[in-house]
Amino acid sequence: MRSLAFAILLGVVASHSQADQPIEPPRRVDPKPKTDQELIEGIWLIIGLEAGGKAQPEQNYRGNTFTFTRDRATLKEGKHAPIEFAWTLDTAKSPKTIDLTAKNVLIRGIYKFENDDLTLCLSVGPNRPTEFATKPGSESEIFTLKRSHWERHTDKGIGFTVDMPGKPEERKRETITPAGKATTTFQIVKSEGERVSYLVSVTPLPGPLGEKDITATLESAKNALLAEVDSDAQPRTESEKPFKAGPTSGKELAITLELPDSSDKGAARVRLFVSGDRVYGLMVAGNEDGVKAANITRFWSSFRIAGEKKKS
Repeated sequence: MRSLAFAILLGVVASHSQADQPIEPPRRVDPKPKTDQELIEGIWLIIGLEAGGKAQPEQNYRGNTFTFTRDRATLKEGKHAPIEFAWTLDTAKSPKTIDLTAKNVLIRGIYKFENDDLTLCLSVGPNRPTEFATKPGSESEIFTLKRSHWERHTDKGIGFTVDMPGKPEERKRETITPAGKATTTFQIVKSEGERVSYLVSVTPLPGPLGEKDITATLESAKNALLAEVDSDAQPRTESEKPFKAGPTSGKELAITLELPDSSDKGAARVRLFVSGDRVYGLMVAGNEDGVKAANITRFWSSFRIAGEKKKS
């Protein structure tokens, strides 16, 4: 048994020792790893599809998504009605298994995570796949999925909020407007899963605009947006129509982008309007299929100028 004096002596020595040494910062406690049930929740973009031993054409899956919530999985394919499934995972199996059930139809599958990718091998037949491969005549399909990182972005400096698929890159350019020189701020996110880019541009005007200057100002904003994507592309406006943006009116454009020395074509969807002393532009640009399938409605409808009330 330790004596009282010895215990006091140890306490004094310890207190002096601790005073002489720098205080160590508290140790960082790593967060508890997420379970597969937690990891799978969210929106997943389909970026690859294999069936019958062959990779399927991009138009067969581009823009399609799987969305997993705690008790439902939803497959969205183009303009078709979404399909909802009940889902379960079995992490004890190797490979890990997943079951999707809709209208008493059971789809058996296996799955694996790789960074931000999820691979599903699913079969509508009675036998569960045992490997991530398909063969001619088999009833299995392999879906390669990439997690969607859509989130609300708020720019307090410029004064707007918008939903975008990730943290945007900010760029500033000197531009010429009918009211004089100005600095345009661009916010840009490239969505690899959709193979498109989302852009927002805001240009504070150095002076008032006349009624005749608005058309030229919107044209300048459009050209500035297109130049951020590809300054060499030759744009051709396919359609133009007006749209209402709060108390102001703007225009919406569908544009084809012809690339020099190439048979490939790109596309862009653009919205432009003037509000107060600022010019706003929103654009989705990329390949033709990607632009058609992109989350344009979410992108456009989420855009809010500071102080603007949310629309129903």
